[in-house]
Amino acid sequence: MRLWPCFLLLPLAMAAHAATLVGFAELAADTFVPGPTSGRYIEPVNGRQPPFTDKQPVQGFSALLSEGNGSYLALSDNGFGQRNNSADYLLCMYLVQPDFRTADGGSGTIQINSITQLSDPDHHLPYQATRENDRLLTGADLDPESFQRAADGSIWIGEEFNPSLLHFDGVGKLLAAPYRLAGLASEDNPRGETATLPRSRGFEGMAQAPGGKWLYPMLEGSLIGAEAALNIYTFDSESGRFVNDEASEPSYRYRLDAGATAIGDFTLYSESAGLVVERDSGQGSKARLKKVYKVDFQKLDGDGFLLKTLVADLLKIEDPDDLNRDGNTLFTFPFWTIEGLVVVNRSTLAIVNDNNYPYGPAREDRGAEPDNTEFILIDIEPLWE
Repeated sequence: MRLWPCFLLLPLAMAAHAATLVGFAELAADTFVPGPTSGRYIEPVNGRQPPFTDKQPVQGFSALLSEGNGSYLALSDNGFGQRNNSADYLLCMYLVQPDFRTADGGSGTIQINSITQLSDPDHHLPYQATRENDRLLTGADLDPESFQRAADGSIWIGEEFNPSLLHFDGVGKLLAAPYRLAGLASEDNPRGETATLPRSRGFEGMAQAPGGKWLYPMLEGSLIGAEAALNIYTFDSESGRFVNDEASEPSYRYRLDAGATAIGDFTLYSESAGLVVERDSGQGSKARLKKVYKVDFQKLDGDGFLLKTLVADLLKIEDPDDLNRDGNTLFTFPFWTIEGLVVVNRSTLAIVNDNNYPYGPAREDRGAEPDNTEFILIDIEPLWE
């Protein structure tokens, strides 16, 4: 069934005023934690010579949740970008503490407070895991890209390989088999099912309505052979089922801008209103489109797509205090993948990049170096009264 709400036909909104950088922090690209040797299946790049013996890179922040005390939970993605090169990367969640540099001070650094490993000790995965000895999950098993916290402290994760939704407890243990939607299978799916979705185009974003019952996983790409649209589905976290009958019947549809290739995140700040990070595949001087849009489930255009209102152009951020210390009062966030977004309050957003270590560089003035993880706070026009 198709879950179209009553909609209001509205004209396209005027462009928002330029966002302002009010906080900046970064984590050095070459940040590692102890662990099994990683990077054995990738080639040298940007002056880095893998493998990384007895350690794991702290990288690939694919989603972000606020802990409410100035710290954030950051989800790692599959590691080095593909199933066939990430079998030695352990999936985890990092508790990070940014000390934002602001106009009033701050070091501009990020501290890693703790790490939660994702695991499947009860053998819920319906296919063989990479590490059968300890059942720690790797980037060859799953590709986590979005997550939300339930009221009981458990975590729901949207991933791309199947794609599926995954339910973990607070210490990272998988609680049930992956939740799948009929007719949705990626080219990367581990069971060799006929693909209806290109690789790396699964549940990139996943919003949660207040109260936690309803999750809204959002695809990064269009279904194979279907109209160009990013589908948003509805999942009942209490009953553990999709409301949609199949993949071709989404709850809502989102249309990318011309030149955009994907979304990076999707989050709600009310029952129906939320934000989408939209991007192209360029980085550095080749980046052309990195934007945040406001959407509302109750506002659709004449073709039934979510109506979009520009909130921030991430390539044109005012920086009057030069918080990143580059000598400029215009700040740009020109990363290939920008995948973590939190609404801090009605006029402040927290955004973090996925630095894809050891790849890059988006910061071309640093030369052929891997990108750091950059965490920013931006001031925007108020999202609500």
